[in-house]
Amino acid sequence: MATQNLIWNRWLAESGVRKTKGFNLKARYWLLLAIPYLATQALSMDFKDWYSEILSAAWVLGMAAFIVQFPLGGRIRKGSLFGNIDWSMTRHKQVGKFLGYLFFLHPFLILAPRFLMSWDDGMTSLVSVLTSPAMLTGLIAWGLMLVFVLLAVFKRSLPMRYETWRLLHLLAFAGVAVLATLHVTSVGRHGQFQPQFNQLWWGLLAAVAALMTYNHLIKPLRLKRVPFTLKSVQRVSRSDWQLTLEKPPEVYFDFAPGQFVWINTSGSPFDMNEHPFSIASSRGDLPQLSFIIRELGDYTGHLDHLTPGQTVYLDGPYGSMSLQDSDRARGILLVAGGAGIGPMLSLLRGLAARRESRPVRLIYGNQSMDQMVQQDEIRNLEKTMQDFRQLLVCSEAETGTEDVYTGVIDQTILEQGLGKDQQQWAVYACGPAGMVQAVRRHTKSLGIPASQLHYEQLSF
Repeated sequence: MATQNLIWNRWLAESGVRKTKGFNLKARYWLLLAIPYLATQALSMDFKDWYSEILSAAWVLGMAAFIVQFPLGGRIRKGSLFGNIDWSMTRHKQVGKFLGYLFFLHPFLILAPRFLMSWDDGMTSLVSVLTSPAMLTGLIAWGLMLVFVLLAVFKRSLPMRYETWRLLHLLAFAGVAVLATLHVTSVGRHGQFQPQFNQLWWGLLAAVAALMTYNHLIKPLRLKRVPFTLKSVQRVSRSDWQLTLEKPPEVYFDFAPGQFVWINTSGSPFDMNEHPFSIASSRGDLPQLSFIIRELGDYTGHLDHLTPGQTVYLDGPYGSMSLQDSDRARGILLVAGGAGIGPMLSLLRGLAARRESRPVRLIYGNQSMDQMVQQDEIRNLEKTMQDFRQLLVCSEAETGTEDVYTGVIDQTILEQGLGKDQQQWAVYACGPAGMVQAVRRHTKSLGIPASQLHYEQLSF
């Protein structure tokens, strides 16, 4: 792996391409998808026509992308590609929509040449496809894929619990994976005549089955042996709670400021009622972990029902946001919107613990002042840290608070937070998707390189 990374980095340097996390991840993702297609080129297949060859390439790449959907959403903590879970889940959702279109068009694009030749020939072929037993697996996979892509796109507006949707999503796409593999290895021209092609796809399906077995059987069994304990749950603002957990003394657990975990308070590690939350505490607070959680849904609206002393299962830590990303920066800007203050607090506490001497600024936005949390601690850090200042933002006008910026987190307040040499500052952001997207646009306008912007959205 070290040799591979050395060759990769050398190629980037020689080609003059600016190395960024996003570029590396996208390039490695596409290289991974290309492996099955390149394998098909080694098969001795007769050339048919350009239309058929292009369709064949699209199906192979699409099937490879579908298989890779499982590790993208599989919470793999290590690895240069799947370890960045925020990027992986964003890619998982984007590619899922594309695959929905591709699978939907699949039969129509195959039959299109027949219909162009004559309507009767096209209809005859269509009837043959619909009635052929060999096509049954493909037709079922096609229907399932179409239905569940639509469910994924419109999940927020469906009258369905997230846990129910997630279970159906998992089972349906596992079924599609099996049916689609049966289809491509029994009906496609590669699969009918080349056993090596079939071995490739069944091997990939076996890897998917192994990953699912680990995530939903082996990992829960491991988590069951290391339960955390809920120490306290208390309201810290009009709309936020602080959840504090404690790890068992014999269990090793460490994290980097800015990371997050999945928390399961159902009482069973096999239950899918688990949710991602960023760690707000510092490493020095261990064995206790704290989280700032905003009331935004069914689960977070009932945190007061949790009981101190109950068992909690914790999966993690995850996340690629780290203070190491700012080692060469001239200054550090933390941008938090609403519950996004959690990881920013962890980063800020980490900076305070190491006695950071560079300029550090925190822009913290909410609808109103009574949603601001940990203000006593933050004001104390303004006094004890060498060069730290907080800038508060409220969308509602506040009386008697002249030092609060009224509005949203925009380019004006970002410029106030950034100091000299702003293009060399590191910017960390966490909050609602709209806020994060706005910060991305504004930092680009200010000339801050994309490689200097680090964010998590946790919109899984």
